[in-house]
Amino acid sequence: MKLKFGLRARFILIFLVFSVIISAASGYITQKKYEATILKQYQDNAIQTANLAASFIDGDKFDEYAATLQKDEAYEITQENLNRIRRTQDVVFIYALKVISDTETLYVFDTWDENTPKDSIGRLGGREPYNPEYKGIANALETGKTNDKFEITEITRFGYNATIYAPVLNSMGKAVGVVGIDVAMNDIKSTVNEAVTGLLSVMLLIITLCFLALLVVVQTEFIHPVRVLKNCVQEMANGKLGVQAPVKGNNEISEISRIFNRMSFNISVHMQEITGLNDGYHKFVPLEVFKILQKTDITQIRLGDYKETVLSILSMQINNFDKITEMKESKKLFAYINQIYSETVPGIQKRGGVIGEYYKGGFSAFYQSSCQDVLDSAIIVCQHMNKLKKQGELEESERFSLAFGISHGSVMLGIVGNDDRFSSSLISEQITASEYLKTIAWKYRALILITGTAAEQIPGFEQQYSHRLLGMMYFKTTGKRERFYDVYDGDPSEDREMKELTKEKFEEGVKKFLAREFYEARLCFIEVLKLYRLDYAAREYLYLCNQYYQMEEDAQEIQICIEEC
Repeated sequence: MKLKFGLRARFILIFLVFSVIISAASGYITQKKYEATILKQYQDNAIQTANLAASFIDGDKFDEYAATLQKDEAYEITQENLNRIRRTQDVVFIYALKVISDTETLYVFDTWDENTPKDSIGRLGGREPYNPEYKGIANALETGKTNDKFEITEITRFGYNATIYAPVLNSMGKAVGVVGIDVAMNDIKSTVNEAVTGLLSVMLLIITLCFLALLVVVQTEFIHPVRVLKNCVQEMANGKLGVQAPVKGNNEISEISRIFNRMSFNISVHMQEITGLNDGYHKFVPLEVFKILQKTDITQIRLGDYKETVLSILSMQINNFDKITEMKESKKLFAYINQIYSETVPGIQKRGGVIGEYYKGGFSAFYQSSCQDVLDSAIIVCQHMNKLKKQGELEESERFSLAFGISHGSVMLGIVGNDDRFSSSLISEQITASEYLKTIAWKYRALILITGTAAEQIPGFEQQYSHRLLGMMYFKTTGKRERFYDVYDGDPSEDREMKELTKEKFEEGVKKFLAREFYEARLCFIEVLKLYRLDYAAREYLYLCNQYYQMEEDAQEIQICIEEC
């Protein structure tokens, strides 16, 4: 997983890098400057101390003490003065030496305090190695002047010593010895480090406070507005068009937010236009057509696109439509047709039906769902229209009736037309069957006719629906024969009751007819008509049986399919 490295983290990292660089550079420069300054302070203090100590030493007595190695009262007084100077000044050692050869010096005075180890005190007459490479003693003796800068002389338990030498002058102004003032370099460095540490601490505190203040400003003025803008962009990417980002201030972020708001608003308006346009397209070309053709929108449709699929087909027509139209003006005719569609189409769509085509007095629809939905929607529409007809809410109620044809099978759905105008088209034997069934339904006083193939797709068809076998139909293009049924659940109550009463005898007659037992079939249909004189299907069969039963020699050549399509 890729780690997220946001603006705040980047800002903190950049600030820390610059803080480290600035602190390191400031520390280095400060340390160098402090070293020079503090070293100069220690050096000036050491020069003053050396001059002060030298002023307490009598040069003539100094030579005498060096020669006799004998102390007197004056020596003790001088020694006490030197010790007092050491106690009051920030130095490590104060001592007085006389050079007695090129390699040795002689201790004349040395100082100590209560913490000084006895074995480290230079006694009168004590000898100390002399290294001519250290020029401080020689310069003080030759010039008769105090050194103007430190000389690093030796390493002791205190570390490196920085030493200033002042000449001890006799009464004639001649330098007869030197007073050495030692300052521990560790003390100098410690002082420098303390000063630099204190300064850097204050600097880091100031930098930290500035960083926190700057972080608040950046968070408020930059990161938060950017995050809000990012969330708005994310919402728009997720489909929430028209989202608006809050605009505060008059900086670059606010300007970007204003531009984003204009863009979001314009996109929302354009998408509403496109959605409206698509919705308009879908009224002419159903969305389900795109899905079957595996297209996402109308712009992907090409002339010649097709797909073979299995569908359930429903065709509907208004019976006697031509006679009804002859009696109506154009305006009233369209109002009448649209009234019928407004009452019938919702019931089709509610069950998953898709209106494929409207034509005069009817429409065709296809279903990708179960065939049971097709039959249920046809029954619901018939029952609803019967109720309206009974209540007198339909024009031409006396002559009004509907007819439905239902089939099921493989269908070729494709795009036909030319480069200037496309249309979707369904091509199949099943389309022909459903169209044919709805045109002959009135002939058998039926509202819903369904093929045997479609009926086989419905679980529990025999038990759940009121129906009767009407006979066989013949498909001329394929030579195929198929049963078809009259489903009368949507018929008016009187027709439904009579069909149910005569069902057994009617279907017995149909089966005898199919077995070419025309005389026996004739007797069955006569029985049906005695009970149900308006049974057009029984009339049709009786008419055929009257023709066929006397043709016993040619019985096998008689066409038992009562319909051809």
